[in-house]
Amino acid sequence: MMRPRSSSQGGFAYIAAVVLLVVVAGIAVALLRLTDTQRSTVNGALLGAHANLTARAGLEWVFRDLPNRCAQTPVTLNDFSYATGFRVRVACTSSLFTEGDQPAPGTASGTEPRTIRIYRIEAIACNAADCPDGNSVARPDYVERARIATVCLDGNNTSCE
Repeated sequence: MMRPRSSSQGGFAYIAAVVLLVVVAGIAVALLRLTDTQRSTVNGALLGAHANLTARAGLEWVFRDLPNRCAQTPVTLNDFSYATGFRVRVACTSSLFTEGDQPAPGTASGTEPRTIRIYRIEAIACNAADCPDGNSVARPDYVERARIATVCLDGNNTSCE
Protein backbone atom coordinates (compact mmCIF):
# COMPACT_ATOMS: atom_id res chain seq x y z
CA MET A 1 0.00 0.00 0.00
CA MET A 2 1.27 3.41 -0.85
CA ARG A 3 1.31 6.19 1.54
CA PRO A 4 0.01 9.55 0.56
CA ARG A 5 2.77 12.02 -0.13
CA SER A 6 3.14 14.63 2.60
CA SER A 7 4.23 18.15 1.94
CA SER A 8 7.93 18.60 2.46
CA GLN A 9 9.68 21.18 4.62
CA GLY A 10 12.13 22.11 1.81
CA GLY A 11 10.40 25.40 0.94
CA PHE A 12 11.11 26.84 4.36
CA ALA A 13 14.87 26.64 3.82
CA TYR A 14 14.63 28.75 0.66
CA ILE A 15 12.66 31.47 2.44
CA ALA A 16 15.12 31.51 5.35
CA ALA A 17 18.06 31.78 2.93
CA VAL A 18 16.47 34.73 1.10
CA VAL A 19 15.74 36.54 4.37
CA LEU A 20 19.30 35.91 5.54
CA LEU A 21 20.70 37.29 2.26
CA VAL A 22 18.53 40.41 2.53
CA VAL A 23 19.70 41.03 6.12
CA VAL A 24 23.37 40.54 5.19
CA ALA A 25 22.97 42.87 2.17
CA GLY A 26 21.38 45.51 4.41
CA ILE A 27 24.26 45.31 6.87
CA ALA A 28 26.77 45.58 4.00
CA VAL A 29 25.02 48.71 2.64
CA ALA A 30 24.98 50.28 6.11
CA LEU A 31 28.70 49.60 6.53
CA LEU A 32 29.48 51.07 3.12
CA ARG A 33 27.55 54.23 3.96
CA LEU A 34 29.31 54.49 7.32
CA THR A 35 32.69 54.10 5.64
CA ASP A 36 31.82 56.75 3.05
CA THR A 37 30.66 59.16 5.75
CA GLN A 38 33.81 58.60 7.75
CA ARG A 39 35.99 59.15 4.68
CA SER A 40 34.18 62.41 3.90
CA THR A 41 34.56 63.57 7.50
CA VAL A 42 38.29 62.86 7.55
CA ASN A 43 38.75 64.53 4.15
CA GLY A 44 36.87 67.62 5.37
CA ALA A 45 38.97 67.78 8.53
CA LEU A 46 42.20 67.59 6.50
CA LEU A 47 41.04 70.30 4.12
CA GLY A 48 40.03 72.45 7.09
CA ALA A 49 43.46 72.03 8.67
CA HIS A 50 45.15 73.00 5.39
CA ALA A 51 42.94 76.07 5.08
CA ASN A 52 43.60 77.08 8.69
CA LEU A 53 47.36 76.80 8.28
CA THR A 54 47.25 78.65 4.96
CA ALA A 55 45.31 81.51 6.58
CA ARG A 56 47.91 81.59 9.34
CA ALA A 57 50.66 81.77 6.73
CA GLY A 58 48.87 84.78 5.24
CA LEU A 59 48.95 86.50 8.64
CA GLU A 60 52.65 85.73 9.01
CA TRP A 61 53.30 87.14 5.54
CA VAL A 62 51.94 90.48 6.74
CA PHE A 63 53.79 90.27 10.10
CA ARG A 64 57.17 90.00 8.35
CA ASP A 65 56.94 93.58 7.07
CA LEU A 66 53.92 94.95 8.87
CA PRO A 67 53.89 98.66 8.17
CA ASN A 68 54.71 98.19 4.48
CA ARG A 69 52.46 95.20 3.77
CA CYS A 70 49.41 96.64 5.47
CA ALA A 71 47.54 97.90 2.43
CA GLN A 72 44.02 99.25 2.74
CA THR A 73 42.92 97.13 -0.22
CA PRO A 74 42.85 93.34 0.11
CA VAL A 75 45.75 91.40 -1.40
CA THR A 76 45.33 87.88 -2.79
CA LEU A 77 48.30 85.59 -2.29
CA ASN A 78 48.42 82.81 -4.87
CA ASP A 79 51.81 81.45 -3.78
CA PHE A 80 50.22 78.98 -1.38
CA SER A 81 47.92 77.46 -3.99
CA TYR A 82 50.74 75.47 -5.58
CA ALA A 83 51.52 73.56 -2.37
CA THR A 84 48.11 73.41 -0.67
CA GLY A 85 45.51 74.25 -3.28
CA PHE A 86 44.34 77.23 -1.22
CA ARG A 87 44.44 80.94 -1.93
CA VAL A 88 44.64 83.61 0.77
CA ARG A 89 43.05 87.03 0.76
CA VAL A 90 44.72 89.35 3.28
CA ALA A 91 43.12 92.62 4.36
CA CYS A 92 44.68 95.03 6.82
CA THR A 93 43.35 98.16 8.44
CA SER A 94 45.02 100.42 10.95
CA SER A 95 43.89 103.06 13.41
CA LEU A 96 45.95 105.72 15.13
CA PHE A 97 45.37 106.39 18.85
CA THR A 98 46.84 108.76 21.40
CA GLU A 99 47.45 107.07 24.70
CA GLY A 100 47.50 109.12 27.91
CA ASP A 101 46.31 112.60 28.88
CA GLN A 102 47.64 115.97 27.92
CA PRO A 103 48.87 117.81 31.04
CA ALA A 104 46.81 120.82 32.07
CA PRO A 105 48.32 124.20 31.17
CA GLY A 106 50.62 125.51 33.89
CA THR A 107 51.19 122.10 35.52
CA ALA A 108 54.27 119.97 35.49
CA SER A 109 54.21 117.47 32.72
CA GLY A 110 54.27 113.90 33.84
CA THR A 111 54.40 111.32 31.15
CA GLU A 112 53.89 112.54 27.67
CA PRO A 113 51.09 110.93 25.71
CA ARG A 114 52.27 108.45 23.13
CA THR A 115 50.84 107.67 19.76
CA ILE A 116 50.18 104.04 18.90
CA ARG A 117 48.86 102.35 15.81
CA ILE A 118 46.61 99.30 16.05
CA TYR A 119 46.59 97.00 13.02
CA ARG A 120 43.75 94.58 12.33
CA ILE A 121 44.82 91.86 9.93
CA GLU A 122 42.32 89.43 8.43
CA ALA A 123 43.39 86.44 6.33
CA ILE A 124 40.81 84.27 4.58
CA ALA A 125 41.96 81.04 2.93
CA CYS A 126 39.76 78.97 0.63
CA ASN A 127 40.07 76.42 -2.14
CA ALA A 128 38.25 78.44 -4.80
CA ALA A 129 39.36 80.82 -7.53
CA ASP A 130 38.40 83.85 -5.45
CA CYS A 131 38.43 84.11 -1.66
CA PRO A 132 35.89 84.21 -0.11
CA ASP A 133 33.67 82.78 -2.82
CA GLY A 134 29.93 82.90 -2.15
CA ASN A 135 29.19 80.88 -5.29
CA SER A 136 31.32 77.93 -4.17
CA VAL A 137 29.75 77.53 -0.73
CA ALA A 138 27.33 74.93 -2.07
CA ARG A 139 30.15 72.69 -3.28
CA PRO A 140 30.72 69.74 -0.93
CA ASP A 141 34.52 70.10 -1.14
CA TYR A 142 34.62 73.89 -0.55
CA VAL A 143 36.56 74.88 2.57
CA GLU A 144 37.12 78.37 3.94
CA ARG A 145 38.87 79.48 7.11
CA ALA A 146 39.47 82.99 8.44
CA ARG A 147 42.02 84.17 10.97
CA ILE A 148 42.12 87.63 12.48
CA ALA A 149 44.98 89.20 14.43
CA THR A 150 45.50 92.59 16.01
CA VAL A 151 48.93 94.13 16.50
CA CYS A 152 49.88 97.27 18.39
CA LEU A 153 52.98 99.25 17.35
CA ASP A 154 54.25 102.48 18.81
CA GLY A 155 55.91 105.33 16.89
CA ASN A 156 59.18 103.38 16.63
CA ASN A 157 57.44 100.36 15.09
CA THR A 158 58.05 98.30 18.21
CA SER A 159 55.41 96.29 19.99
CA CYS A 160 53.25 98.15 22.51
CA GLU A 161 53.53 96.94 26.07
